[in-house]
Amino acid sequence: MAFKINTKGKSLFLILSTITLILMMVVTTLLWWFISPRLHEISIILAGLSLTALRIFFFILALGTILVLLISYTETNLLVARFAIRAYIKIIYPVTLLLGRSLGISKEKIRESFVSVNNSFINAIKKQFDPSGLLILLPHCLQHIDCDIRITTDVTKCKRCGKCDIAKLCEISKKYKIKMAIATGGTLARKIIVDNRPKFIIAVACDRDLVEGLREVFPIPVYGVLNLRPEGPCVNTRVLTEKIESALSALIKT
Repeated sequence: MAFKINTKGKSLFLILSTITLILMMVVTTLLWWFISPRLHEISIILAGLSLTALRIFFFILALGTILVLLISYTETNLLVARFAIRAYIKIIYPVTLLLGRSLGISKEKIRESFVSVNNSFINAIKKQFDPSGLLILLPHCLQHIDCDIRITTDVTKCKRCGKCDIAKLCEISKKYKIKMAIATGGTLARKIIVDNRPKFIIAVACDRDLVEGLREVFPIPVYGVLNLRPEGPCVNTRVLTEKIESALSALIKT
């Protein structure tokens, strides 16, 4: 795959998440140390099982952290240990947001950094796909607010007036014979994915919706593209369509 996704900014999330893991291990170990005498009084077996469970839990998280760091910085395909990475993404991410907030770092910056980390996974895949296995998933806010055409059910209804980026994206979809859909929210997005069963997704959204989607559909590979919001969130948003076309030209089997 010749296409190289820009993952600038990924270090913020990787550093914060590593610190998060260390703090979680320290705090949880201290808590267990305080309650362990009581557990031993109740049952030695219960105390042993709780300690073993704690060790397994942190082994999985630590393994996930190591794998994510290796993939992000070396872009080597190590996605075989998907369970450990999934545990890392599901558990570490929300705690990292809390740590970032306590340090005065905005959720938006952390989310954008997380998207860069995710896109490092895409660089590591180095695989091409059949067009039938790809899906472009777009947010409804890309459609111009003054447009009266309902394209959320059928994007081909777009009249190509040029007021928004939907027209150009329709051209790209037709050119590369890729399915494209518009979601009005997370529930519809999930339905679209279930109905189409894509092997690879190119998703455009704001930082919040994009991160939640990335976490939910893993391990399906998703190239996350943050939309532009010149008029604020959810109104007449834009996207750099050349990013999507460059990705498709490299992702599709020739």
